[in-house]
Amino acid sequence: MALRNKDFLVLLIRLFLGYVFFSSGICKLTHGNFGQLIGPPWLEERLAQYGLGLFAQVVAVSQVVCGALLFSQRFSTLGAVMLVPMNLAILAVTISQNWTGTPYVNAVFLLLNGLLLAYEHQKFRFLFSAAPMSAPAATALDRYRAGFWPWAMLAAALVTLAVAPFNVQVLTNTAGLLTFALAGAAVLVPAGLSRLEKLMVAQAIGNMCLMTLGFVPMAIQGLLVNSGILLVLLLANPWLRARNKGKNLQTASLSA
Repeated sequence: MALRNKDFLVLLIRLFLGYVFFSSGICKLTHGNFGQLIGPPWLEERLAQYGLGLFAQVVAVSQVVCGALLFSQRFSTLGAVMLVPMNLAILAVTISQNWTGTPYVNAVFLLLNGLLLAYEHQKFRFLFSAAPMSAPAATALDRYRAGFWPWAMLAAALVTLAVAPFNVQVLTNTAGLLTFALAGAAVLVPAGLSRLEKLMVAQAIGNMCLMTLGFVPMAIQGLLVNSGILLVLLLANPWLRARNKGKNLQTASLSA
């Protein structure tokens, strides 16, 4: 069964937030030697001035864990739940430190986080009912929870987390790139995505790799071009799906 537009959007949000927080945590642990979007790589040094260096390390590790869980698809709901206090804490810090623009970025991440939880709302109904409840109906994305790939991705993420403190860039980048590739495989290998949707997922994974390899000549230019193409495809996908659905209905009516 093909995914609906909202299912595919949730899948992309999982990958996006997973990348944002996984890469941000690894970047902090390597003191800036890992490509990422939000940083800041100097968080530990800044907080160490107030005796909070250990707290900064805990934040970094927590970001890696939350990002890896979101990537896995198998534990994405758990990752989305864990990300709420993380996002709220980061938002509070950015506001209290008067960081320009950063609170708005974190507010967007918090909104996306809320969309993930809203998608899974059936799984949280038991929290608001004293009566026994049946198991929630499976979502269209539950098909990506099973199999080898989620576990392989989590293993690669654990290796990345383990080698990051040694700050050997080639090791960290290799493990990180493997993590991104396996996160893509966990989505691309099972059935369910159209060819266009698979292309967009592959482009998203490609962007993660290009960001990681930002120190390579032309990597950033490639990232910008790929992002532009991906944006166009994202905007065109709902229209193409609606057109194909209309054609299928017309064909079915003619056959009848």
